[in-house]
Amino acid sequence: MRIIGVAALAALVALPAFAAERLVTGGVVRGLERPDGSEVFYAIPYAAPPVGDLRFRPPAPLEPWQGVRDATTPPAPCLQHDEGWNSDDAKKSKEDCLYLSIRTPAHKPGDRLPVFFWIHGGSNRAGAGFGYIDSTIHRRGVVLVSIEYRLGVFGFLALQSLSAESPTHSSGNIAIRDQMAALHWVKDNIARFGGDPNNVTIAGQSAGASDVGFLMLSPLARGLFAKAIEESGTPGGAIPPRSAADNEALGAQLTTGLGLADTADGLKALRALPGEVVLKEGDKLVPKIIDPTAIWAPAMLDGTVLREGAHETFAAGRQAHVPLISGNNTREFPVDMPEDAARGLVKAFYGANADQAFKLYATDDPVLGNLPTRVLSDVIFRCPASTIAEWQTKAGQKVWRYQFGLGVPGSGKPVEHSSELKYVFDDAPPGADVAAWPPLQAYWANFARTGNPNGHALPQWQAYGARANYIDFTLQGPRTGTDLRGPICRLRP
Repeated sequence: MRIIGVAALAALVALPAFAAERLVTGGVVRGLERPDGSEVFYAIPYAAPPVGDLRFRPPAPLEPWQGVRDATTPPAPCLQHDEGWNSDDAKKSKEDCLYLSIRTPAHKPGDRLPVFFWIHGGSNRAGAGFGYIDSTIHRRGVVLVSIEYRLGVFGFLALQSLSAESPTHSSGNIAIRDQMAALHWVKDNIARFGGDPNNVTIAGQSAGASDVGFLMLSPLARGLFAKAIEESGTPGGAIPPRSAADNEALGAQLTTGLGLADTADGLKALRALPGEVVLKEGDKLVPKIIDPTAIWAPAMLDGTVLREGAHETFAAGRQAHVPLISGNNTREFPVDMPEDAARGLVKAFYGANADQAFKLYATDDPVLGNLPTRVLSDVIFRCPASTIAEWQTKAGQKVWRYQFGLGVPGSGKPVEHSSELKYVFDDAPPGADVAAWPPLQAYWANFARTGNPNGHALPQWQAYGARANYIDFTLQGPRTGTDLRGPICRLRP
């Protein structure tokens, strides 16, 4: 009997500690309590499953559930193919994926903490959001929300038949509508998790940063967030906006490839096909841009979610007037290519100013890399980030511009695209030089809290302002400067 008693006690100790239940839109959810007093709620639905007749439609209201919904298991990522880096996500991915996950710090009833709303990257065709919930940024006193949103053809497909059935006579940008639906959910429910619905910072990296930019551009997203962070991405980057007609023509490649007509009957048949079949055919679409992997990256002007390109919106001051952090990594995608091909990039991107650009690109830079690495980082990331900073500053908003130059610790690799994520979401590991650990997490949390990244014991980070100030996170520590790559950026036509 004594052995049985000990075994029973051990089993009780091993049981997960459930968090307090929360009543949210749709019903009651129950998450997990962590040893540090924080709580985790995984896979809370924010819209109806986008399957069957709801495939390719804007997010629909979810159906209420009975009893207590388990929120202790991560959701499935949205349907995607394996591209190597996302193998685990691809294996678990499903169409039924409109869920968000929450990490709350230890807090008292009635607390209204800043909300950090994360939009994951992955070229808008791959990746997942739930993994960020197990980070440490909540210890800075912010409520972390990370979402899943439809990817690839499921999130961005436009067709004449889809536009015809829409009350707004438009299609495409469904993924951006998913993100808005999740923001509406946060507005309605986050106070029950200790969050402040009026102090939401939207943040994202790569395609997630581009989506942050699209939310800043869209009139449908007004009032859903108070601040924004764009890490290595802007609304469209260097790729021109795509018209509604071009979007629909691209979508017609899908229906044609599947032997269907772009009609109501063809759309019905398209919705009845297995998701994997649609996904596979979607990988064959060929956009009218240089990089086919960026097929879902440009601003798609559907006339409803996005009505005009970033330049037109910012020039007229029609964007969201919110404080902004905007930045890039020193080397986003290290590239090796023959000298002639690299020089061809300069001619393609700088046109009539190519000769002047060649003079500025004359020698390799030990920090920024070889010629093609510098060109692509400048044109796709560095210069657009400075342009957005300038536009938002002219609109009377504070902007903090950064550049990041450290590789992921322990990887043995130099800086590249996504390297900064480790420093945003994690603390320095045991044995690391804490003093040398770039304080991105502290800056980001301060910004989410107050709209200003500066705080106690942090190096001063000046707003962009008239002098184009920026902070450079280097191997030797944070350094400040002005007019980051200005001479080369001003040569872009």
